[in-house]
Amino acid sequence: MKKNIESSLAHYFNRRYCCLTNRGTTALTAAITTLQKPPGSLAVFPAAMCAIPVFSARFAGWEPAFADVNLKNGNFDLNDLDKVLNDNKGRVGAVVPVHMFGQPEDMNALQDLCAQYRVPVIEDVALSMGAVYQGKKIGGFGEVSCLSFVRKMLPLEMGGAVLTDDASIDHKVRCFVNQLPDVCIHPEEVSSTMKEFHGLTGCVAAQNWAHAHVLHPFQDIFQRLFLTATNDKDWQDSVVLSELADLEDVVKARQVRAEVYDTVFHHPRIKPMAQGGSSFFAYPVQLPGVSVESFLHFAAEKGAVFKRVAYPAIPMVFGSHRTFPQAHLIEKEVMGFPVDDNQPVSDFWSYAQDFQSLFEDYLKVEHHHQSFDWRGKLSQRLRC
Repeated sequence: MKKNIESSLAHYFNRRYCCLTNRGTTALTAAITTLQKPPGSLAVFPAAMCAIPVFSARFAGWEPAFADVNLKNGNFDLNDLDKVLNDNKGRVGAVVPVHMFGQPEDMNALQDLCAQYRVPVIEDVALSMGAVYQGKKIGGFGEVSCLSFVRKMLPLEMGGAVLTDDASIDHKVRCFVNQLPDVCIHPEEVSSTMKEFHGLTGCVAAQNWAHAHVLHPFQDIFQRLFLTATNDKDWQDSVVLSELADLEDVVKARQVRAEVYDTVFHHPRIKPMAQGGSSFFAYPVQLPGVSVESFLHFAAEKGAVFKRVAYPAIPMVFGSHRTFPQAHLIEKEVMGFPVDDNQPVSDFWSYAQDFQSLFEDYLKVEHHHQSFDWRGKLSQRLRC
């Protein structure tokens, strides 16, 4: 079964090789390790994303670095990425695009930029399985690409993979994965630890990062939880193949739900972000000048609950003191709406209409909410 899954994933993404791992973060760690760059090399991530995959750089003996994101689709600001690469010539070992919300990065421009600096690209495809860029599936770009199946586009509780066209990289990945300890980690321990980490991150952020030291132990904890082996038995009853077979239909169904938001949202301060080729992990909109968390607090007081899919500015988690203004706007003003294909399309009409109606009410009294402290609130709701 394991070999069948690997073969099917390689075929789907038009890759020559695929190696299964227990999680996406493990896949990223394997990919970074097998590039065999000097210790302390930099892996450059977007400044707004889930923090947990970034630990993969440290697990591999590297250090994370960050470039700002853009407000068009939440992916890399390529001008800022160019600056980061230029300022760190000779130190950057890889650039890691994450295709935020399922929206493809501009891979031609990104790869051209990285080629100028002779820096490999590692795709993080956790949010974008099923996305397409200029007719080619996301996951088929870069020296290596990494998948995650855990509550992502394949809604499972275990699994990731490393994809490549390079036989030597595939061999090194398998050597890395095969030497991982074969220990049983209960999924609930992983889930509760991640929840604790995000909650603490939110509290630290709300206090201007004065107590960032409380996050330091999580590096070792996550390394113990994530860097473990899988065996054939783990994949014996896996539904990866059936989920993969349904993926194209899932993306189409999510597109239909996204079109509901397209139709309903017409307010000038509800600004949909670009979605061309997206897998629609979520439907992102920017609310210019509005703290999303302030609005959600207002809505909850009115008895309405809206799900927010979004990601915070994370460089401070890893000790960076650079400013990333657009990443902070992503955290403050961007809301990813759910497009879950297991919910009837009819539900999304009332959901979107209720949101827009309450948002209009909020704007009438917005001045009453301007003192709302949004810092850290998003981190406390994360599950990734």
